Amino acid sequence: LLCSKSHRGLGRCACSFWLAVAFDVVGLTVLLLGVFATVFFYDLLIYAGAIIIFLSLIWWVFWYSGNIEVPPKELEDDVGLLKKKGGIGGAVRRLSSRRDQSPSAPPGGAEEGGEPRTS
Repeated sequence: LLCSKSHRGLGRCACSFWLAVAFDVVGLTVLLLGVFATVFFYDLLIYAGAIIIFLSLIWWVFWYSGNIEVPPKELEDDVGLLKKKGGIGGAVRRLSSRRDQSPSAPPGGAEEGGEPRTS
């Protein structure tokens, strides 16, 4: 199968690689058929071949970007694994941690600015 682990030289995205190659081969074949064949719809073949080759760029980009390896240390900051100290997020975190640490009155205890209820 095209997506098996046996294509180690092609990287992790062997399917995208083979789709890109197939699109290139089919596009080039259709384009050259339009150039050299004596048919009345040669212009359609030339345009179709060029479009197919252009669409193969999508698969080349998938293959290339799927094989980019970034060390986990460089990804920590991008995915939010490190806690940032500054900015609005830091201020909200500090305010939230202060609020969580402050002692709260027990339910049914003292009301605001006054003595506990006795009834």
